[in-house]
Amino acid sequence: MPGLDGHVHPDTQAVSGDAPPAAVDEKLGDIIPPGIMFRDESGLMVDVRSLMDLPTIIAPVYFNCPSVCNILQSSLAKVLPQMALVPDKDYRVLSVSFDETDTPDLAARRKTNYLAAMDHAYPPEAWRFLTADKESIDRLMDAIGYRFTRVDKDFVHPIVVVAVSPEGKIVRYLYGNSFLPFDTAMALTEAAEGKVGLSLKRIVSYCFSYDPQGRRYVLDVMRIAGFVVLFGVAVLFFVLVRGGRKPRK
Repeated sequence: MPGLDGHVHPDTQAVSGDAPPAAVDEKLGDIIPPGIMFRDESGLMVDVRSLMDLPTIIAPVYFNCPSVCNILQSSLAKVLPQMALVPDKDYRVLSVSFDETDTPDLAARRKTNYLAAMDHAYPPEAWRFLTADKESIDRLMDAIGYRFTRVDKDFVHPIVVVAVSPEGKIVRYLYGNSFLPFDTAMALTEAAEGKVGLSLKRIVSYCFSYDPQGRRYVLDVMRIAGFVVLFGVAVLFFVLVRGGRKPRK
């Protein structure tokens, strides 16, 4: 299922333990606290919350990732120019690294690449690329409910972006590494209003369970079968009750 699979490179070692090494604990309605300091592309320290003075898309990534993080950000580079919303006026995007070894210099190079893919027509101030030490990273990732695990030089991690209001309120999670302009614009519009959106993740996660050996979410057939049986029993009970009632003369 897009966005629920933990991503890791195929030649890395397995993660021990039965708990999912990568997951999203949705924190809809929570406020991201101020005082979480990151470095921007130029190396200056910034409070992440200070960059959320507009509706904001947060993309948790790491800049040395050779696959899905690049796909995620390339998808953003494709979608953002297609929206009617005005960048750096109606919204802002933050690519936030959860790898403490990433540097501002690397962040700047990645930013240059994605802006080049947009023909440099996108205002640089509207898409920021941030790095930090592990303590600050852990604080921000905990605030948005994003759980990941390092495996050697790589990571097992979810694929998701988070929409946040100008007050720092978490309003929507968008899963997967590709987005439609409408979905992204709708999430940002809800963020502008501070309106918490509905989440499909809770429904999907009921039907998918984590396979620690394969490090991915798999279809839980037994759980779905149990749900179908219970639903069928409820429908049958309803039909019998309705059918057993005789109309009054």
